[in-house]
Parts: sequence; structure tokens; C-alpha cells
Amino acid sequence: MSTADLIYDPNGVGADLVVTCLISQSPRATDLTSDPQPSDILLVTDADGEDLRARAVRRDGNRVAVQLIVPELLTTPAAASV
Repeated sequence: MSTADLIYDPNGVGADLVVTCLISQSPRATDLTSDPQPSDILLVTDADGEDLRARAVRRDGNRVAVQLIVPELLTTPAAASV
């Protein structure tokens, strides 16, 4: 069983790296202590088991929108403009 807080669909990720997840379909759906709120840092996974960190940006009942934190984007220097 996954230790992730939520499952996301890679096909649903927008250009801003935001994707909506359903709490009821998460690995922690039956965990009453799991209550993701905006600004929380969560562990999310896809169907292949690729885990990423994400920040919750919106919550609407069963739906949580998270912005994926992609380490490669944080460590890659910006291209120099000519």
C-alpha cells in the first residue's frame, strides 16, 4: 500500500503543474486524520507509483487541487537570454 496522501492523473496536470485529486480515491481515504488543506505539503503518486511532493492550493469537499513540486525544475538554471 502506498504512503502517498493522494493519487493524481498525469494526464490532468496543467501547464501550471496543478492537478485535481479526489480524497475518496486516495490511499488514505479511510484515514480520519487525513484532512488536506490549502498550503499543506503532501505526497502524491500516479498509477505507476511515481511519488512527488505537492502543495495543496484549493479544497472543495472531496476535491483537492495540488501544485506538483518537480525537483528538476527547481535545480535547472534558466537559459541565458541573448
